[in-house]
Amino acid sequence: MNQNKNWSKIALATLVLVSVVACGKSRQVKISASDVVRATTPAKLPADIEKLWKNRHNEQDLRQALVSLEKFAIENPQYTDVKVMLCRGNYLMGDGHLWLKLTGDADEDKKVKEESIAFYDAAVNWCEAALAMNPKFRDKVVKDGLEVEKALDVLGPEDIDALYWRYASLGKWSRLVGFTTLLSNRSKFSAMVNRVKEIEKAMGKEYFYAATLRYDAASNALSPTGDKKLADKLFEEAIAKHPNYFAVRVLYAESRLKGNEDKFKKQLDYVIKGKAASLPEIEPDQIVEQRKAKKLLDEL
Repeated sequence: MNQNKNWSKIALATLVLVSVVACGKSRQVKISASDVVRATTPAKLPADIEKLWKNRHNEQDLRQALVSLEKFAIENPQYTDVKVMLCRGNYLMGDGHLWLKLTGDADEDKKVKEESIAFYDAAVNWCEAALAMNPKFRDKVVKDGLEVEKALDVLGPEDIDALYWRYASLGKWSRLVGFTTLLSNRSKFSAMVNRVKEIEKAMGKEYFYAATLRYDAASNALSPTGDKKLADKLFEEAIAKHPNYFAVRVLYAESRLKGNEDKFKKQLDYVIKGKAASLPEIEPDQIVEQRKAKKLLDEL
């Protein structure tokens, strides 16, 4: 973990960063003023990093992958896809491996949550670095001094990964930091997801297994003022669209079905007995979701 932190410090020291807006109580948006031109082809990663990334369902492999990916990203700053991998990898550490370590005991969970906050913050930073590879966006934020959410109109299909995973990571970060921070960032979540929806419409296809549909479901499920019946309807729609995408079933069970034991078990049993390889491009993430489903059932 120390090596990982050291690379993070080097990454921040290597880039010229401009702090443009306070987010919540303790993090700042960091957008690079560098004019590095975005590569038009994906990065060709060394075989050892590829192997670690494919094994990201193992915590130690993911930790080492993040160290190696950060080094590669610093040495090859033109690759947006590597920055997005770092965003998603840090997100998976918080939402997957560290979530699995939570026990429900406040004292035991405190350090886990603190580490999770750090990983989510790193995820947001790397997604912001990826967004900054769009020169129009970078100019609006750095030169014109606009908040990120006021500069989203120039983002396109090539930015949708970084945009969506920035939302997902900022949402998790905000929830752990505290309810006040979560409330203060709600407008940011809406702005980012609405822009994802606009890009989806322009592309003529949905993004990442009905990601925006899941957002609408979860926002209603988790908000004290949300429409719970609508949340259930939207979760069911998302599951119908992508029945083998495990994360939506786990989220549905955790956020809405704890009071309905039969439905709770049904969703989680489907995940546990399912084939992670049915979606080969995210098989490691699917394996982590199966572990989360088992933990929820064990706690029941």
